[in-house]
Amino acid sequence: MGILAFLAFVSCEKQKAARQKLEAPSLPSEMAIASPTTVMEKVDTTYYTQHPYKRREYPYMKRKSEFKAGEDVYTAITEVYSLNDSSFTEIQRDSVQGKLKSVQITKAHNHVYKIQLSKNGKPLFSKQFTKHDFLKLENDGFIIESVPIAAEFRGVTEDGRVLFDIWFGLPESDYGGISFFATDLKGNLLQLESYSSTGGNGCDGIVHTSPNRRYFLNCHTLYGPDGYKFKFSKPDMVTAEFISDTSFFALYDYVEHSYDKVKKEWETKYDRESNNLIFYHINGRKLASYRYDGFYNELDYTAPVFGLKDYDLLFMLNEEKQQLHSYSTANPTSSKIWSLKEVTQLKKRPKNDIWKEQPLESFLGNKYHFYFSSDTLKAFYVKEN
Repeated sequence: MGILAFLAFVSCEKQKAARQKLEAPSLPSEMAIASPTTVMEKVDTTYYTQHPYKRREYPYMKRKSEFKAGEDVYTAITEVYSLNDSSFTEIQRDSVQGKLKSVQITKAHNHVYKIQLSKNGKPLFSKQFTKHDFLKLENDGFIIESVPIAAEFRGVTEDGRVLFDIWFGLPESDYGGISFFATDLKGNLLQLESYSSTGGNGCDGIVHTSPNRRYFLNCHTLYGPDGYKFKFSKPDMVTAEFISDTSFFALYDYVEHSYDKVKKEWETKYDRESNNLIFYHINGRKLASYRYDGFYNELDYTAPVFGLKDYDLLFMLNEEKQQLHSYSTANPTSSKIWSLKEVTQLKKRPKNDIWKEQPLESFLGNKYHFYFSSDTLKAFYVKEN
């Protein structure tokens, strides 16, 4: 009986060992240690915290501006200072062909924007805003990291909309977003919109009202009563400005950007033939169009423009061609080009007041003084830079 039990035990152990051999993976007698076939790519991570801002670093942090509306004078004092609290965290991811290459984590400070508005010396409101207030209305990609720059008071519309320009510029850079915001006469925020950016394609213009203050515009959009909006912009805007209660002009730079897949680079094509100066009625109808090439675009757009309201004329200087273009603001289809080579150039500024003098500083720093008798250009003086 003992022998049978022993044989049964041995047989059971052999079957168990066989099962374990079938279930176990087969291993080579000598394990070869090979280099990995794939390399794990390391994602670059950059941490950046803005340095503390001091009020003395920005001499333009406090501004005082006036706006006349008939017999009324509105005065605004705007100021800004940084809380230096590093309360904003912004994460930017950079991917190439679907692969994450870098992550930038930025700690940014919050700022306080203070505004005091008065009418004829009597206070209307005293309010302050932070980046949080602006971000509730719009985030143009620049607000969070922007440095403390005070808003600029631009005017008050007929329906009580108080207008300000504000630049959300990036630290240690000339790059940023140009926006405007509006409040009511109690200081409540109504609107914030980005309309341009610096760093190559920034337009030469500000938010301003029509003479009767019913409308206001920037270099991209016209705004009016009851939510009226007319967007006349194209990708590269030079400037825009009212010429009357019911009309304005917009100046374009027609640029086409395309990517060459063979050269693997961007190419730029300029249209120097089409009419790029368009006069509009406030209802969006085109009144007239012309070709004008006297603007500059070194860092951002600059256009040498001035108007003579007494004569209902708008002037644009083309310094390269030594021409002065004039347009009738009463009838934009009427225009004229003055060749400065055919106009008397003075050796010094006259001391008499027979002619109306109009100063203009060009982009190159040359200081012009044009002299008119009625609607006729009589002479000019220029002090070269």
